[in-house]
Amino acid sequence: MKKIAQRIADFTSALTYDGLPENVREKCKVSLLHNLGVGLAGQPLLFAPGYAAALGDQVNNASARLLISGRATTPDTAAFVNAALMHARAQDDVYFPGLTHAGAIMSPAVLAVAELLGSSGKDIIVALAAGYEAMGAISQGFAKRTTTRGFRASGVYGGFASAVGVGHLLKLDARAMSNAIGLAASAASGTNQTWVSGSQEWQLQVGFASRNGLLAARLAAAGATAAPDSLEGEAGFYQAFMGDREGIESVGMDLGRNWRSLDVTYKPFAVCAILQSPVIAAISLSRQHNLRAQDIQKIRLHLCPAEAAYPGTDAVGPFADIGATLMSAQFCMALAFAQGRVRGEDLRRLNDPALQPLVQRASVVPDASLGARSFILEVDLLNGQTLRLSQDTVGEPFNWNREEVMNNLNVMADEIPLDSEGLECLCETVLATERHDAKTIISACITNS
Repeated sequence: MKKIAQRIADFTSALTYDGLPENVREKCKVSLLHNLGVGLAGQPLLFAPGYAAALGDQVNNASARLLISGRATTPDTAAFVNAALMHARAQDDVYFPGLTHAGAIMSPAVLAVAELLGSSGKDIIVALAAGYEAMGAISQGFAKRTTTRGFRASGVYGGFASAVGVGHLLKLDARAMSNAIGLAASAASGTNQTWVSGSQEWQLQVGFASRNGLLAARLAAAGATAAPDSLEGEAGFYQAFMGDREGIESVGMDLGRNWRSLDVTYKPFAVCAILQSPVIAAISLSRQHNLRAQDIQKIRLHLCPAEAAYPGTDAVGPFADIGATLMSAQFCMALAFAQGRVRGEDLRRLNDPALQPLVQRASVVPDASLGARSFILEVDLLNGQTLRLSQDTVGEPFNWNREEVMNNLNVMADEIPLDSEGLECLCETVLATERHDAKTIISACITNS
């Protein structure tokens, strides 16, 4: 039987534009648009806008550009900085079966190398599809197990998407692609302590994964090799990150039949994926009953035990940075109830004395009767009334089409540094990626503000 990396490499290296199902091509474009849009809105929340200079950026060898500023830089620096920017609001796309923000990790690397090579828009679409499928196959069913050991799935699995996407642009054959996957396995890293401490690694982790995957592909193109059994070996990827190899025999066996890129979903709000539906419910109750913070005695958010225990979810502060507030169910519930909306800039209300008392009156309740992304929200009012909303989630919420993604970007328009014509141009350009190239796409993301 083929090794896992070779199985995935055989499939991804052979992908062609004409061989992709039309709904997969469309999905890749929609995901790219969402990630670019939230990336443009992410600049105010990027921890260190000077990342490029800090990385020793060599402008004389520039061949890629940064979003918003258009600054010329090296492909690996562009991948790192643009990935951190796309993830700055934690609103980028997510593949829930693998708990991974693949799009924000892969898209910057693919665009940077596509700009370097002058790749066509069709090449970009195929590269994105290849990355989503590879990452999905490697992570599905295993991300929960690596998460319980303290590893962050985006850092651990995201580099595979970047390596395979860039590898496809570089036209790696199956053998070289297998090496790129193995090299990405050696570069996998990242822990969830960032959510517990409210520190800044969470933005940087997607940058590392984007850049490291890009480097893995370029090294493989230059002839670097990796262990053939880099994933399933007795001292390989799965053993290292899970502590066992149970269930890995079928990884990649259904590639081409089960298109995982179609399961990528999006976020309406700049908060943790677990909290998207509860935030919508809280905003609805707040507006429906014209609630004020002082009207609320207690807030209880029931989540399934795994989500209630996800690092950072059950936290009342003090909050060190926005990485803590966007993960805290108590903070996000308090915010939604207090003002009837949630915006990216609101994450900076770290220990706001006007908000913190309501944060302290909120709690997370592990509830074994609930499934993934299902919830029960209960609100006790000072007048003795208890409000209750619940949702039993089936399937993938927020698996939007192009119209829904465009609608969400229009809702966010005042947070995106483009005028109405610029935002319309971005949408039209990305949704017709097959007719453009990376230079045109990046140019649509550059502003003078």
